[in-house]
Amino acid sequence: MAYQDEVSQEELRADFDEWAQTYDQDVGKPADGFPFAGYDRALEMVWQKAEAGPGSSVLDLGVGTGNLARLFVEAGCQVLGVDFSAEMLAKTRGKFPQLELVQADLTLEDWPQALNRRFDCIVSNYTFHEFALETKLSILTRLAADHLGPDGRIIIGDIMFPTLAVLNKAKTDFADVWEDEFYWLTDKTRSIIEPRGWEMAYYPVSFCAGVYVFRAPVAG
Repeated sequence: MAYQDEVSQEELRADFDEWAQTYDQDVGKPADGFPFAGYDRALEMVWQKAEAGPGSSVLDLGVGTGNLARLFVEAGCQVLGVDFSAEMLAKTRGKFPQLELVQADLTLEDWPQALNRRFDCIVSNYTFHEFALETKLSILTRLAADHLGPDGRIIIGDIMFPTLAVLNKAKTDFADVWEDEFYWLTDKTRSIIEPRGWEMAYYPVSFCAGVYVFRAPVAG
């Protein structure tokens, strides 16, 4: 997908609606290429780090076709899935009719009433690279303040690199399939978020994928 400042939200949503038809096949392609090397491992890592069990309330941001939500549903969690693509949500609804699903654009100020509650954990996989870093951090801050329960964590699996040098190497190595998006840079993210009081742990799962575990600043 292109940078969000290069396309309208309507165009971006249309792209994801179309992609919903082949998304599961695309993420299942050979696991050593860009951008989906480590996709399945990231799913498992997000699940493990969430430490959720039966009855846990989970908010899945960018639920897509339900690949991450499945792990929580199978564990007996209460999952609310959010996505801005109606077709992605339709795919998830077909797999898991018991899921509560909401269509929403997290970059907008007004979020649906269904999100006006707190969750034991908030998770996401392969979604936040669509947002610029300050937008990422703004969403994280809002989630922590208004939607995360006590001692809750935000766990994000995504395309991410430890440094810009590593990103640039991947960009060269995979020039034929590379798309410029807002990929996480761990050193830059850490340098911004930790001085704001956040705790951040980074778990790489491939040359281009990893998982972050965020703990919000303690109020007071």
